[in-house]
Amino acid sequence: MKRKGLAITAVLLLLGGVWWWTGPRYALDGPPRLTVSAGGEITEVGCWGAEWTSPTATYNACGDAPTAPYARANQPVVYAEKGAEVLTLSYPVAPSQMTVRFTPDSGEPGAVLYEGGGKRELSIPLSEEVRGIYEVSETWNTVPPATGSAQRGFLLVGEGESVGDPKLAEPPALTVTAADGTVVNARIGSYSWFVWQGGEEMEGIIADAPHPLEMDDLPAMAVQPEDRLKLQFAVPPDEISVWAWSVQKGVDQEPVEVETWFGEEALVSNLDGAGVLEVRGSWYLVGDNWGEASYFLAIS
Repeated sequence: MKRKGLAITAVLLLLGGVWWWTGPRYALDGPPRLTVSAGGEITEVGCWGAEWTSPTATYNACGDAPTAPYARANQPVVYAEKGAEVLTLSYPVAPSQMTVRFTPDSGEPGAVLYEGGGKRELSIPLSEEVRGIYEVSETWNTVPPATGSAQRGFLLVGEGESVGDPKLAEPPALTVTAADGTVVNARIGSYSWFVWQGGEEMEGIIADAPHPLEMDDLPAMAVQPEDRLKLQFAVPPDEISVWAWSVQKGVDQEPVEVETWFGEEALVSNLDGAGVLEVRGSWYLVGDNWGEASYFLAIS
């Protein structure tokens, strides 16, 4: 009887080995694949970060977060069919746990759309505002003998819509507030800008403006020495600097850099009479492309 019990155990172990090797065999070399659809074409979404351990693969990979502006062009694009009501995520093997986060292109705060046990097919209701970056985090501990986690991201837009970030389709607006509460909209000057059209297609724009002291009808602001001006961009730049041009020194001068705090305030000091304040901003756009723009206002 003991031999018979051992034989049965051996057969069960053999069948179990055959099950995980021929069943979820495709999950041994890395996280199971994810496909996404929103009423239209099905899109496969790869991982930007993952940890995985199995008899055939052990690795730890990490890339750029999907919400980084320069990473946008590297995201899979899922097109939402007109009238689509749900976003569907599908796996061959369900994750143990998963979280789906949404960062809208509108600039509104992001939200967690789902957090809980994984499913082979998860349907998430779509609201009117569907456009933006979706991040999916998963863990697996039910795919013996493989375990691990993965992070993925994709861009969802409506069919026929531009894939570029609408907030960065052009240089963002800048408003400047004085210590006394006066608010002006700074005028944009020269800029270079890149807009992602989809795939590998980019559109570059270069615009030139006159010398700061030769610009007509600049928005004006009266300031006192040691005043701090508050700088508010529609989309904050990744890099910023502020410069002062003196009217008395003419067009051949070199501007003087103005002290700033956290890119949000500029100190007006040691100015030789009336002048022009220039704010220079730089933004990560897509790929290796930067957007750069200058903004101006007259000060007295």
